[in-house]
Amino acid sequence: MPSLVSEYAAGTLFGAALFAAGVFAPSTIVAQMKLEDFTMVKAMLGASATSALVVHLADSANLAAMKPRTPQSIGFFPYDGNIVGGAMIGIGMALTGACPGTVFVQAGAGLPSGIFVLGGGILGGLLFVSAQPAIARLRESSGSSSSSEAVTKTELTVPKSMGISPRIVVAMWEIMCFGMLQLLSGLESPSTGTRALVSPVLGGLLIGTAQACTIALTRHTVGTSGAFEDVGRWLRNVCSGDATKGPITASVMFDAGIMSASALLARFLLPAAVTQVSSQLVTPTVAIAGGAVMAFGSRLAGGCTSGHGISGMATFSWASLVSVGSMFAAGVLTAALR
Repeated sequence: MPSLVSEYAAGTLFGAALFAAGVFAPSTIVAQMKLEDFTMVKAMLGASATSALVVHLADSANLAAMKPRTPQSIGFFPYDGNIVGGAMIGIGMALTGACPGTVFVQAGAGLPSGIFVLGGGILGGLLFVSAQPAIARLRESSGSSSSSEAVTKTELTVPKSMGISPRIVVAMWEIMCFGMLQLLSGLESPSTGTRALVSPVLGGLLIGTAQACTIALTRHTVGTSGAFEDVGRWLRNVCSGDATKGPITASVMFDAGIMSASALLARFLLPAAVTQVSSQLVTPTVAIAGGAVMAFGSRLAGGCTSGHGISGMATFSWASLVSVGSMFAAGVLTAALR
């Protein structure tokens, strides 16, 4: 099992990459959902293209078994948890200007809204842990567990379900990401009040490089939302009178690394005044509520923009493709209706 120090080190590298790319700014994320600014999508495409290569090479070299994300079921059909959970993440992103990964960058950098969203995320983790028994009963009563296992064995990823070589899918993915970046390159992003340290594409490459470092250090891909569930479970146990096991887990240490790196970079490389301006889009009430919805959804979907969007899509997992599609569909709709 990877050490907590390795998790923390990997988190600092991932947090530094997110910070450098500028995708943590609430104004940037909200503008993305309004389809006014494509900085976030450009960075995700760069990160996804790089991560796909990294994950494929790590798997081929037997450095680590790159397990794809599995279908998450509420109890109706195999991917309903991915759809509902992904939609909840998208709604939370449009409301808060954060995602389950960038919220740790925001909080570390000192953005007021980020701190409130983080608090809401912890609340969402507690709510999810409390709801888990009911979700499990619903799954058992509908018999969806067995159907999810069947999907897991035969149709977990695009290459397996279509009978295509993973190398061919990787090559097609690289071409698609490059083509989409070319199409988006002509779209100028308006100023959102926060200066990124690098371009979105270079930021995506840095995020993909952080993915490689994470695999080397921890033998698993990046993911950030597990900490909400871990802390929520600890809080539930404390409320029940059981405080024997603390909240320090691998996921919590990874996210602590993100916050630490962001705090240092914000202090020395980004003016505090610019950081504060980017956070004025979100009120504390909306931040807490949106954070709770977002964190609950990320655990219901079994991943977030990092776990599904960067890592899961790099393995060509159907669950990740469904989750990310639901995120952006719900996020764009929510932004349009606000």
